[in-house]
Amino acid sequence: MKSVEQMIIGDVNGPSASFKKFIKDIADSKTKYEESLVMQAEIEGLKADIKHPNSTPSVQHERLVKLIYIQMLGYDASFGVIDAIKFAQLTSVFFKRIGYLVASLLLNSNSQEALLLCCTLQKDLNSESVVEQSMALTAICQLMGKETISLFTPTIIRKLSHPKEIIRKKAVDVMYKFLCEQPEVLHDERYQKALCDPDAGVMLSTLPIYLKLTKERPERYRHMLKAFTDILTQIVEGRLHVSFNYHTFPAPWAQIYLLQILENIGANHQQSSESMADVLHMVVARASGKMTTAQANDAAIGVLYQVCTTILSIYPNQDLIQLVTRKIDELLNGGPNKLYCGLQLLYKLCEIQPSIGNTLVRQVCDRALEHPSDLIREMGVRVIHKGISHDNLSKSAEILLRILSDPKSSEELKHSCSEALSDIGKTHAPTPAWYVQLLIDILQRYDKNADTPPLVFNRLINYCMEREDESIKGIMKKAISQNQKLIWLHIWSLGRYDDDYRGAEQWLDKLDTLTETQLIWLFDSLIVLMTRVGCPPPTLGNAVQKYLDNASPILRQLAIEITNVAALANPCLLSSQINAITDTINTLECNEIVKLDTNSASHKQMVQKFKKRVNVIPNGGEYELEPDTDTPRQRVIPSANKEGSKSTANTSGWVSYHEHIPEEANSSDKPEPPLSQPALRTTRIWGQQSPRSISSRSHPHDSARC
Repeated sequence: MKSVEQMIIGDVNGPSASFKKFIKDIADSKTKYEESLVMQAEIEGLKADIKHPNSTPSVQHERLVKLIYIQMLGYDASFGVIDAIKFAQLTSVFFKRIGYLVASLLLNSNSQEALLLCCTLQKDLNSESVVEQSMALTAICQLMGKETISLFTPTIIRKLSHPKEIIRKKAVDVMYKFLCEQPEVLHDERYQKALCDPDAGVMLSTLPIYLKLTKERPERYRHMLKAFTDILTQIVEGRLHVSFNYHTFPAPWAQIYLLQILENIGANHQQSSESMADVLHMVVARASGKMTTAQANDAAIGVLYQVCTTILSIYPNQDLIQLVTRKIDELLNGGPNKLYCGLQLLYKLCEIQPSIGNTLVRQVCDRALEHPSDLIREMGVRVIHKGISHDNLSKSAEILLRILSDPKSSEELKHSCSEALSDIGKTHAPTPAWYVQLLIDILQRYDKNADTPPLVFNRLINYCMEREDESIKGIMKKAISQNQKLIWLHIWSLGRYDDDYRGAEQWLDKLDTLTETQLIWLFDSLIVLMTRVGCPPPTLGNAVQKYLDNASPILRQLAIEITNVAALANPCLLSSQINAITDTINTLECNEIVKLDTNSASHKQMVQKFKKRVNVIPNGGEYELEPDTDTPRQRVIPSANKEGSKSTANTSGWVSYHEHIPEEANSSDKPEPPLSQPALRTTRIWGQQSPRSISSRSHPHDSARC
């Protein structure tokens, strides 16, 4: 009797001393580093040995076995491919086996070296030895690609009629390989012949082929429905040999293949679905029976899950759906495996029968969501999301918010809860205010010190910007005043809802406590606030002045924008402060920096750049563009008129440039004054918002730079 080592090495004297040392060194390695040292030394030795072609076949055989160990441990053994191909071409069946094995490990169907084995494989396929034919068929599945299919197809078709069932079975496996490589080439009559083979192993090996075919073109194989149901009936009744059973449960993998085939054939086809109803009842009854072993019970759960999935996927049958509902109820009251399968089926049931599904959702939500397994809890969240309705909206939202607040919940589970709440709120919310309040409740559960805002925050601000609703505005202000943890909401609402700079001045004292991303959002909101309110306090420019030379280019650019807009928007800003800011900017070496020299081209380019944001035209900062035109308009303050004069401002806040030119200036013989020298020097008013409003202004949440 040969030992295991002798069977591996193939020498009656057993493995050599060097091979034993190689295996022992691997076993004795305590760390990955020690193992890598052993492997690298052995690889270098093997590369040196390959250069000596005069080695005996036994030595070369042992070398190939070492290559198997090297490849299995994750190291590159491709340098031994040629030796493996040479061994596959030897006449000895023992050496040929190790050659095919190593070649299959080191090569694949896309490898050019695999083409060197084509002639050897053809020779072995035509051999009289069953062992050589079997090895060749196995190697073809791994090594041959699309280019060589036509070379082997005639030979493989002949092997489907071979007297030995092992050859017929492996020939079917090769045909499945060819079908995956070239789906357009079909041999339906050959597949049907194999499906009707007297050997059960050959018959079952065709099931993957028909699963692929029925998934792509189910209507073409509906005439074979009776053949599939008959095979499934034979398996369920236990007519196959006991060798196909798995711990006394009859061929579970074959049953699953057949059920998936029936699912493809019966989808959206009433007649086919009605024809398979009886056998589906039979499969459910057999899988629901009492099992003698735990392994058989696991197999029965898998088959039960698949048959229920098939019933829910074919044309609806109320009797079968009621049967599935009862089975789901049983699974939900079982162990973890059954509970998870039950939740998966309940999710599918909610799609086709929402009324029945919602009843089970209410029964199981507490048990699933309180389970210690995050996988089951996440599946429970998905089920609640799928089974939501107007009747259980409030309760479902309360349950999901409770999970979101649980410190034991994983980040993945919290993300699933927030996504589910956001979606169900938007689709089932009774009022927009209710949905906004729900998003605020979700936002309160997040970490206030997070460096980036959560996705639900983007949904909230987008929803608020789409709807100019006073009730929404009131809810936002109330939430901000009651909860200081909503830091992202505080920052965003600063530029949208504040009417003065009191809130902004509070943030100026906290700049050092904010992260870089939060500072970017804050600075952008300050710019929006300045375009709405105007006349920023001097403290604003002083506070951001230290960020003019910040390492972050985005922060640096936003600080420059704030100082520029402040200078344009506030003519009361002291010249000394402007000069100080200008000097700081001028010292920076950055392509994005814009100087405050009002007569320079860079200043004009800066103002044109922010024209849409601030609605400012250069040359003094006194003019704006009328919406959708290029006509300059001038904003005026009533107090800027002479005492006792009548205000020339109209109700819209926009007046024509010519309305402020003295009458003599309007005569045809006098030219219109240039824009750089306005006829009437006025002070900009920012109290009213222009029609080209800030709603068109981009924000960091939808800006590529943030």
